[in-house]
Amino acid sequence: MCAIFGSVGRRDHCGLREAALTLRHRGPDGFGEYASPDLLAYLAHCRLSIIDLSEAGHQPMSNEDGTILLSYNGEIYNFQELRSQLLAAGHRFRSHTDSEVVVHGYEQWGEDVVKRLRGIFAFAIWDGPRRRLFLARDHLGVKPLYYRLRGVELTFASEPKAILHSMPEAPALNVSSCLQYLRLGYTHGVRTVYDGISRLPPGSTLSFDAATGVVERHIYWRPSAEPSAISETDAAEALRALLSQSVREQMVSDVKLGVFLSGGIDSSLVAAFAADARPDIDSYFVDVLGWDGSERGDAAAAAQHLHTRHHVREIDGGDLRLSNRERAARIFDTFDEPMSDAAIIPNWHLAALMRRDVGVALSGDGGDELFGGYAWYRQARATPRRRLAWRIETVRRRLGFGREWPAGCANQHEYYHLLQCPSFTRSELAQLFPTWHADVALLGSGIDPATSDATEHDQRYWQDLDFRTFLVDNNLARMDRASMAHGLEVRVPLLDHRIAELSLALPATLIDAERSGGKPLLRRLAADRLPRTLVEKRKQGFSFPISRLISMQEMVQSIGAGVLLRAGVLDRAGWQNWLSGAAGSHRQLQLWQLFVFDIWATRWMPGVARTG
Repeated sequence: MCAIFGSVGRRDHCGLREAALTLRHRGPDGFGEYASPDLLAYLAHCRLSIIDLSEAGHQPMSNEDGTILLSYNGEIYNFQELRSQLLAAGHRFRSHTDSEVVVHGYEQWGEDVVKRLRGIFAFAIWDGPRRRLFLARDHLGVKPLYYRLRGVELTFASEPKAILHSMPEAPALNVSSCLQYLRLGYTHGVRTVYDGISRLPPGSTLSFDAATGVVERHIYWRPSAEPSAISETDAAEALRALLSQSVREQMVSDVKLGVFLSGGIDSSLVAAFAADARPDIDSYFVDVLGWDGSERGDAAAAAQHLHTRHHVREIDGGDLRLSNRERAARIFDTFDEPMSDAAIIPNWHLAALMRRDVGVALSGDGGDELFGGYAWYRQARATPRRRLAWRIETVRRRLGFGREWPAGCANQHEYYHLLQCPSFTRSELAQLFPTWHADVALLGSGIDPATSDATEHDQRYWQDLDFRTFLVDNNLARMDRASMAHGLEVRVPLLDHRIAELSLALPATLIDAERSGGKPLLRRLAADRLPRTLVEKRKQGFSFPISRLISMQEMVQSIGAGVLLRAGVLDRAGWQNWLSGAAGSHRQLQLWQLFVFDIWATRWMPGVARTG
């Protein structure tokens, strides 16, 4: 992977190179930049060399006459096929990179080039003759892309930190996004925690006319929600063929490649197909010493069964302790948006350890969302008893003596949110952040509803919800930041968009989270490839208990000395009253969210302010 950065409409390029270089961790192998002759456009690129390690792969990359410029992050897995088509159409190539296919593909097919790409990508194309910038992000949002639009000036980057560095003034907080973080543990959708900085959604493009400042946004991919009547046998065969092809395509690399083998069914299945393609594949397991939740034995069993060259990397549990604020900052500096998923800590260390050996790693991310693996899909079922409890709570609230979420739930959306992230009530947020009271009052209950043809009584509804929120803005964002902090490229074969299309149209029985312990279709595929104990085991997940990272008292002390209180964002009286109140069952999670928020604010919002 690489890093992209650029600005169009800003003729003063002072400081832009320095802003681009804040992303050097994503691309430590080279740096390039381009400025149009009239200084209207500036593009920069930090390169992580994966395919064609020669200087021919230098970016920004141009077409034959230098009128089309590309800054690109990602991998196009069908680039050889597209290259052949473009050569037949008369295009001349200077390199063997996948990125040059995007340049000539744009010449040949215009903005529709994205519809032909199969891979993970975020890129910017400057079309000089048309004075037009074109941004695109991959189908499922594996690779990030941020932008800031201000009048006739647009700045884009792989991570917000580069945009922040390019701004003459410190940005204000986007309060609604901050509250979203405090309710979910991450932010999702178009808005970020920085006022004025937005995300380009997955499967989307943005075109910016530099002459007029007009922006056009398009969705080029949205999976069909129409269920198919495919049989289990045919579905298993279709998935087997797609996953085999996806893994083989994603193993193309000019640097050493390994597979992350956690001991779960998803990563083990990816490892099985990788071992088919390359019998001497290296697999990696990262163990936290002293953690009784380790899946080390399961990973070893899978590796032995698949005959991979298995490597175990060990992390001293003491190295994970975050009571030292400098140690915490070293990790959280990676995340320029707050994220409270505790898995970021082992993920960060995992990437650091794997990068010593390999430049590319295959991961099993996406299997739970696509094939029905999360326990909350089973737990959120609207049973008669739960429906009665929700109706009673609804009536109690109307009468004025109901319980606030998460102490009580009035519908299935609130209950689903409780299962995912039981965080702050509205009253608690109003107490802790009184200057945000107007925004707190607008908070809804539960996670934003899904855009789905399914109903809340259908598991597909909740998978659609996770697919557009939790998967992209928590899981994929966490893996991207943690891996790219060390220049490690992570590829996700299960998130090939063709596999997503297959999965999201499967009959309900083939994704039923209550059948066979969840992910029945993946388990069927694994039955003749993995040890029986792995096929039948329940999902465990790659996470880490907060108590092993930092104690509640240490979090209280850190927050008490933090920037949020000093700046008055977190109200001191409200904080003391909240601490002295009755400690609920979710107090540890709430403190962790505030601790992460404060560590983030110390690094990324030194001039903490309210949005204008």
